[in-house]
Amino acid sequence: MSPEPERIIPLPTLPGPSMLIAAIPPTDEVNKARESLKVLRLERQIIGSALTTIFESETKGIISQAERDRLVGKYKVDLEQLEKTIAQHQRIVDLFDLQNSRDELIKSFNAKLAELDTKIKSLKSGNPPSENLQLSTIASSVSSAAVSTTLEEPSVTDAEKRVGQIREEILKAMDRLQQIESEG
Repeated sequence: MSPEPERIIPLPTLPGPSMLIAAIPPTDEVNKARESLKVLRLERQIIGSALTTIFESETKGIISQAERDRLVGKYKVDLEQLEKTIAQHQRIVDLFDLQNSRDELIKSFNAKLAELDTKIKSLKSGNPPSENLQLSTIASSVSSAAVSTTLEEPSVTDAEKRVGQIREEILKAMDRLQQIESEG
């Protein structure tokens, strides 16, 4: 087995995947990951430009195919390590963002549910509610919050599936309340 090519661009020592845990990462850790992502993406762009220059140089006859392959091999190692590091930091940021979105959705749901419970109790006791119940407004606000949360990440994660389930439960509850109100 041939020795691993030496890196052309040294990467900073960054925390490994063991940093990812089930709990929400600390805010300072997430901020560091966001800042690192900016630098790492710039570095990926620089490597891409270098690779383009190498291939253009070979096409123009400045370097041979063997020299091109040797240079591309070095940059390939850099690019693979860079992609792994970017993926690690992106997971930290995504985990933090998804868990925050989930928490906000749950808070919003609990507030709306408490409001609906108060109005239901008022209607059951025979007292008219102090304001009209506008289920369509409530449903659309909860629905738009759930949709915006699930649109942030293209791949479906467990958190997104749970958000979708909560959204469906909310909409079903809204429909039942609307039926109760129309019957009463």
